[in-house]
Amino acid sequence: MLPTKLLSLLSLLGASLAIPLERSIDKRALPRLGGVNLAGCDFGMDTNGGSGTTYCPGTDQISHFVSKGANIFRLPVGWQYLVGNNAASTSLDATFFATYDNLVKTALATGSYVMIDIHNYARWNGQVIGQGGPSDANFASLWSLLATKYKSESKVIFGIMNEPHDIDINKWATTVQTAVNAIRSAGATTQSIALPGNQWTHPEGWTSGSNDPLLSITDPADSSGSLLIIDAHKYYDGDGSGQSTECVTNAVDVYTAFRTWLKQHNKKAIISETGGGNTASCQTDVGQALSYISQNTDAFIGFTVWSAGSFDSSYALSITPVNGQDNDLFVKAVQPYLPGQSSSTTTSSSTSKAASTSIIASTSKSVFSSTSKAPTSTSKIGSSTYSFVTSKSSASAAATSKTVSTSKASASSSKASTSTVLSSSRAPSSASIATPSTTSSSGTNLQKFAGALGGIAAPAVTQSGNRFVTSNQSYNFVIDALDASCYVQLNNCQNEANKTGNKGDVTVGNCNTQVQNCLKVASS
Repeated sequence: MLPTKLLSLLSLLGASLAIPLERSIDKRALPRLGGVNLAGCDFGMDTNGGSGTTYCPGTDQISHFVSKGANIFRLPVGWQYLVGNNAASTSLDATFFATYDNLVKTALATGSYVMIDIHNYARWNGQVIGQGGPSDANFASLWSLLATKYKSESKVIFGIMNEPHDIDINKWATTVQTAVNAIRSAGATTQSIALPGNQWTHPEGWTSGSNDPLLSITDPADSSGSLLIIDAHKYYDGDGSGQSTECVTNAVDVYTAFRTWLKQHNKKAIISETGGGNTASCQTDVGQALSYISQNTDAFIGFTVWSAGSFDSSYALSITPVNGQDNDLFVKAVQPYLPGQSSSTTTSSSTSKAASTSIIASTSKSVFSSTSKAPTSTSKIGSSTYSFVTSKSSASAAATSKTVSTSKASASSSKASTSTVLSSSRAPSSASIATPSTTSSSGTNLQKFAGALGGIAAPAVTQSGNRFVTSNQSYNFVIDALDASCYVQLNNCQNEANKTGNKGDVTVGNCNTQVQNCLKVASS
């Protein structure tokens, strides 16, 4: 028989082990964030969750915006594209995901945060998730797949859904809770998760109480709920839709009320979409709005402006650099409030340049869907034309006009006659920014993948001390260096494909297939 004191001690120990040890979780308070959306992988998605053709941007703009002070990139993407147009899929589309993952890892390699955004408006081909459309389990499966990929990336933020609208908020809260649970169950326990509200997730919807059911969502990894942040969008034109190039308000009154609400509920928010036209009115109002957000970090984590990426400069809300030059909206209203940029050092658009910032679309993918239902009767009808660069000469291909409600949406369908130029000067990494090795990188090539479309081989990977080096970047683990080598080959291959008209063996599609084979060899 064990002594009574020992039995009591064991009893207490057992009870303590039954309680989740939350202090073992590496909770990370987010710094002040400021950056941009890089749109393109969402192109073709409409406000009813229908899909068409996507044009993912390349990676050049990432280094450009980092040099201007950005420390976060929101990367919109369509659900259909990620799973090969099969909502019940239990795996990611390897070819498309390789392109999207390249964007994510390239941004992470700069030390920036990345917000993954499922750009489906709470829908799949016109049907609401968990409300007649794909099941909550289908949606949770998607997030489980993504969370598994990025569970080790502390600077990834999971943006559950872009701009839900016209939904049953109580059922939506259940859907979101299911997604949160799936993310945590996949092992992604340290990252923030952004919760989207109804009616385009405008701040007014939160302060009115319309989204209150979402306040009951819990985090299995953190009982304090500090990793669950509010995702909100705000535009400054007449109807708040982001369709007009003219602004009529700075919405500071809206943000002030929202800040009060956030503090009352012990929450913080990210304004993950905001912006305006390149006009005098928006240069003033957007700047004042971002100034308020940046000064009130007790409630606001930060912002990502809509939008750069595959948009051509003719798009009403474009902040895409043209020939390395930023437009006046970015220089005057956005750049002064980016975390790495002092307002005293901003320059005019005529002198603000980057070494390589051409618009890039690394791949296009067509996903055919059934005809989407028309928006509900409460929706407002409008039309927008989106353009994106399709060659070095900046020729653009306009997307078809679409039906929109009270918020901005990506083009409902997009067509381009030519592929765009891909040119990346930085290899991605699964870790934070890699430090170039200061020692010799000579030695045996550890990259065993022999595929070389167009004679373009994967760069050599060598060992230098306890580090692994490829393309002048060094890594702690050989798998990271091998993966980076594969992605450099992908970028170079796609660049050649675009230069040669995407013909013969060297095509964007074949390059994407090749990188999958390269990654398989690396994993083996």
